Amino acid sequence: MGKGDFPPSNVPAFVVPLSDHMLEAAGVLWTTTYILFIRSARRDKTYGIPVVLLASNVAWELVYGAYVAEDPLERYAFSSWLLIDLGLIYYTLKYGPNEWRHAPMIQRNILAMFTILVGVFLGLQYSFAQYWIENRIGSERGKTYRGVTPSADIKELNFWSAQVAQAVLSASFIAQLLVRWDNRGHDWTTWVVRTIGTFAGLYGYYAVRWYWWPEMHPYVSNPFAVCLTVIGFGSDLLYGVLMLMVSRSAVGRPSQHTVNKAS
Repeated sequence: MGKGDFPPSNVPAFVVPLSDHMLEAAGVLWTTTYILFIRSARRDKTYGIPVVLLASNVAWELVYGAYVAEDPLERYAFSSWLLIDLGLIYYTLKYGPNEWRHAPMIQRNILAMFTILVGVFLGLQYSFAQYWIENRIGSERGKTYRGVTPSADIKELNFWSAQVAQAVLSASFIAQLLVRWDNRGHDWTTWVVRTIGTFAGLYGYYAVRWYWWPEMHPYVSNPFAVCLTVIGFGSDLLYGVLMLMVSRSAVGRPSQHTVNKAS
């Protein structure tokens, strides 16, 4: 989204292709992450992505795939992720009630709760994107979108929607691990792949463009953006530390995976 950038002569020629390749690599890594979460769900008989985050992902992919994206290839990518999401949704609904025995209302109504959450996030994502596009926010940068110049800066729209979502996502993974104090639904491979994918496609992508082309990406160094980066990437790194602590505390006691198989 927001392709077709033509940097001035003072911007090194490698900046745009390098950042674009980072974004492409991130797409592959996050697709792999979703598949790994499905594998872990089958193995551990639980879900790895918190319910609220799965609902947020589905809404984001629907809005940006059907409304924001211009390129057919981008829409194909969003459609592919939605298809993979079906597997994640299936295992969340199948095994989710086991994680909510302490909250019978949620346990009995997890499908309804998930549906409501998707609806809420659809409204939030769509209203934010529509407001941004219709008011041509960032138009002073001369970007072209849907054949209109100047138009809204879609790259900045992507930046803010992804930054907020990623900060919440990463912090929620921490919360889930602290509550469970068990690696069920998640493993080291998944953590490494998703962390590298997020760094490449969000933090690294925009950092490269901001460093060598700051006049078109001033929002990257905004204090709020920096706070979101610290929360998001810091939480991803902290998750690895907590996983190590969980693994060490599990030595000498049967794993939940073993208990699930026995039951």
